[in-house]
Amino acid sequence: MDVIDHLIEEHRKAEGLMAKLAETDPGDERDQLVVELSAALSTHMAVEEQFLYPIVTEVIGEETETEAETEHGLAREGLAKLDELRHQPGFGAALDMVKAGIAHHVEEEEHEVFPQLREKAADRLAALDPERLEAQVTADGAELDLTKEELYRQAQDADIAGRSSMTKDELAEAVSDSP
Repeated sequence: MDVIDHLIEEHRKAEGLMAKLAETDPGDERDQLVVELSAALSTHMAVEEQFLYPIVTEVIGEETETEAETEHGLAREGLAKLDELRHQPGFGAALDMVKAGIAHHVEEEEHEVFPQLREKAADRLAALDPERLEAQVTADGAELDLTKEELYRQAQDADIAGRSSMTKDELAEAVSDSP
């Protein structure tokens, strides 16, 4: 599977997770799905930003890359809001906002950006192994592109002792080490 097919598959996974989230009530299932969606999209966005978007800039243009980066920033803000509201009223509205933003981004990627990349940079895309790229961004810690507040909330949920005095990096390590 090439990197574009892999990214499209991840789009479907994210859409499925958001559909499941829409059916949840506050509690463990929602908490787990919010974490799963955030982790999946964080890794997905990191792969695109580090490996795909430099190619986009070269073969399609800087404006397309800048727009995609802006949309990723908005997605991160939306995911933070989902995490913040997962036990409160307004969660559904936050989820609708995230779904709409991601749907717009996916539409542009799948119908405009990806076809152009396949046409103009097929050789460069063929050199990108999606599993190796994901492993690299995970090893680099890109999947923990969460705010300190999000990490603290995860540490709180995992009942990690000493979390209130931890730095962001210490919280990230404690959360990743927790069962």
